[in-house]
Amino acid sequence: ENVTENVTENVTENVTENRLEQILTLLKNNPTISFDELSDQLHVARMTIYRDIEKLKNKGKIKRIGSAKGGYWEVTEK
Repeated sequence: ENVTENVTENVTENVTENRLEQILTLLKNNPTISFDELSDQLHVARMTIYRDIEKLKNKGKIKRIGSAKGGYWEVTEK
């Protein structure tokens, strides 16, 4: 078994989890924040933010209220 592979996988997972937490915090502080603002603040690609937002939605941690343009994010995690 390749130990390096597992370590890399775990680090990647932790980095993602960490970023998801940061996104949740940013959404709580600014529910109308844009993908561009999120990607600027977290120094990752817009596509990464998009994927992370999808993960958070699928986990039931956030939901979009209203339209893409005029709406806002609601953080639903307890």
